Amino acid sequence: MADLTGKVALVTGAGRQRGIGRAIALRLAQDGADVIVSALPRDPSTYPSHEQEMGWKGSQSTVDEIEGMGRQALSADCDITDKAGVQGMVDAGIAKFGHIDILVNNASVPSGAGANSILDMPDELWYSTIDVNVNGIYLVTKAVGLTMRDAGRGGSIIMISSLAGRRGLPDYGAYCASKFALTGITQQLALELAQYNIRTNCIAPGSHSTDMMDATILRASEHYGMEPDQYRAGIAGATPMGRQGFVHELASAVSFMAGDDASYVNGQTLNVDGGAQMN
Repeated sequence: MADLTGKVALVTGAGRQRGIGRAIALRLAQDGADVIVSALPRDPSTYPSHEQEMGWKGSQSTVDEIEGMGRQALSADCDITDKAGVQGMVDAGIAKFGHIDILVNNASVPSGAGANSILDMPDELWYSTIDVNVNGIYLVTKAVGLTMRDAGRGGSIIMISSLAGRRGLPDYGAYCASKFALTGITQQLALELAQYNIRTNCIAPGSHSTDMMDATILRASEHYGMEPDQYRAGIAGATPMGRQGFVHELASAVSFMAGDDASYVNGQTLNVDGGAQMN
């Protein structure tokens, strides 16, 4: 377990009850960090049924859980493609905590992954995916990175990529391209920011049990004329460990990358995928 006592983390895309971002935010808090929780604001009427039934409140519910653990937290929702909104999110975090030591770039969109070939996908879907999954990452990383550099405390920046950012997958539209981009961004930042003791690394999840992955499985199974359970079984069969991952397993890897136990790990992409991709 990492010791993140005294650290402040910002986790984007952390407003879904069955999401990777929430699991990461909770694990960082468990390991001692105070957490700025951000997500794209959603109309509660669009929440999945399990969130509506439990009275889920998006990022505020994640904040409530963190505060229940005895840590401090702040909900700072924004659209990461909006520069002013991103700066407002970062400013709110600095105003409350004074500094940010850990950035987890988790927010992304699925881009119709599993059902859109590049040649047949709508142009608008390509551009909107790149806008969130690449340009949004740029805006958040720049805003937070400047505060890290100016504070002189060092820091850890962690990109959440995907197995689809490690190898091409058919009919994944712009998702593969956007997630591959994170590896390059990671390596460039690792070279540029090491002099400030700011490390940049990347986590590449395989298939994990989340609402986003469930939606991808549904799209892909319909696209290929399969039952969702059949498609899900195919994913498990292609994974040496024979199953999907659990979000807490991914969150553990993020916490390691964030902490001092990984103080000499820089510019790396770590697969957390049950052995589906070995490089």
